[in-house]
Amino acid sequence: MSAFLTTLGGKLADTWLSLLVLPGLLYLAVATAGSVLGHRNATDHALLVERIDRLAAGPTAHSPGSVVLIAVLILVSSAGVSRLAAALGGGVERLWLGDWPAPLRPADRALTRRRARRWTTADARYRRALTARALRAAAATAEPPTPDAPDALLSNALRGTDHDHEGSDDDTVALNARRNLIALTRPARPTWMGDRLVSVDARVHHAYRLDLTTAWPRLWLLLPDTTHSEIRTARAALTAAARRAGWGALYVLPALWWWPAGLVVAVVWASAWRQGRLAVHEFAELVESAVDLHGRDLATALGIPCEERLTAAEGLEITRALRKGV
Repeated sequence: MSAFLTTLGGKLADTWLSLLVLPGLLYLAVATAGSVLGHRNATDHALLVERIDRLAAGPTAHSPGSVVLIAVLILVSSAGVSRLAAALGGGVERLWLGDWPAPLRPADRALTRRRARRWTTADARYRRALTARALRAAAATAEPPTPDAPDALLSNALRGTDHDHEGSDDDTVALNARRNLIALTRPARPTWMGDRLVSVDARVHHAYRLDLTTAWPRLWLLLPDTTHSEIRTARAALTAAARRAGWGALYVLPALWWWPAGLVVAVVWASAWRQGRLAVHEFAELVESAVDLHGRDLATALGIPCEERLTAAEGLEITRALRKGV
């Protein structure tokens, strides 16, 4: 037990140091240096060294009580700034995922409509290209398409090569990729990250008629520990990216009086945004994969016959059972 407590205490200390103290100390150092140098002397390190030497030569620096008090204040301030960055990160995460507050709802609706129009246009071009390719495939085999076999024709079209029509509306692979860059399903959020998560619900429901919102808590209980770990890691990466963006927002303040801090804002925000997109994509892929690989286990646990793979019939039965008639 004592060894366990010692290990736990060490991990908590490491977490406290890495997440709270060190980033906060760096922020306070940048803010203090910026207030001393200002825009005019932004890169004058000699001036900064002179101010530090002057402070070190003062009577306060030679008083043990004052040194301890200042050190405690710095540590507490560092932790407080870090907590503020975490809170800002939570707000950034909500904005990234399209959960915008009431004052931003008009912008939310406008951006969602714009994204939906772009996606609809890209989807229409993609489907026109698929139809044209299917007609060419049918003409090449002298078998005109019939209403009974559109899926087969489209499947054959997808297996065709794209190099003959590269850059045109017939380039189905490029058109599909262009549409998916906007969203995998029709946009319902003002941001790509929000739609990436929403698309998981839509794709799962389209494939299995399964209400993922209702089914996920039960499916989570059936997932193995390794899957739990992977999903938690991806979710933590999103939180970390949003927290980094929160730090970027905080660095806007010293950038007002010291321009190099503006470079920090740009770098931090760019890296946080990229990390956030990657984390959202990985999280969405893992959740959808969990349904694909373990959806049959959920049906079996609920007593719903599912001999081979999960299909729309079993998915609909799962949804009806879990909603309990609601």
